[in-house]
Amino acid sequence: MNLNNQSNNQQIRAMGCLKLCIGTRQVKVKNSEINLTGLEFNLLNLLMIHSPNLLPRLVINQQLFQGAANKEQTTNMHISNLRKKLLKYSSGLCIRSMRGQGYYLVIG
Repeated sequence: MNLNNQSNNQQIRAMGCLKLCIGTRQVKVKNSEINLTGLEFNLLNLLMIHSPNLLPRLVINQQLFQGAANKEQTTNMHISNLRKKLLKYSSGLCIRSMRGQGYYLVIG
């Protein structure tokens, strides 16, 4: 993963054909912009930070839901929505799950 050391508005996180601009909260796949909700953007950012490693469910709950319990269905819904949006633009982008443990981002 590449993260340019620029001002926060220009900070870019890049993996393969996927680019995420931290400051403007823009996401591009193969130069096509993807519209994500704020939570989906934050989730994708976490996945990219942890890639290629597993992003544990506990970390998702702590970072996105301030540690609230019983957010499994909510997490599943947001992962599902993010998967669908990424798949529209590239079959090489995939969010995989490790049952009961967490998720990881695959770019290939």
